[in-house]
Amino acid sequence: MAKWTWNATVVEEKNGARRVGSATGEVEAPTREAARDAARRDIEGKGSGRTAHELRVF
Repeated sequence: MAKWTWNATVVEEKNGARRVGSATGEVEAPTREAARDAARRDIEGKGSGRTAHELRVF
């Protein structure tokens, strides 16, 4: 499996407040598409209130 780096614009909504920021991380996956899915799961984990935008995997 290959290591992939990702970065994304992240929008977090909690208690009526909206924050926008960026996030970067690494995932291990066999393909770029699988890495993108894994990164999205990391960002948008259950109940996190976060949404990924402009997700890039390289």
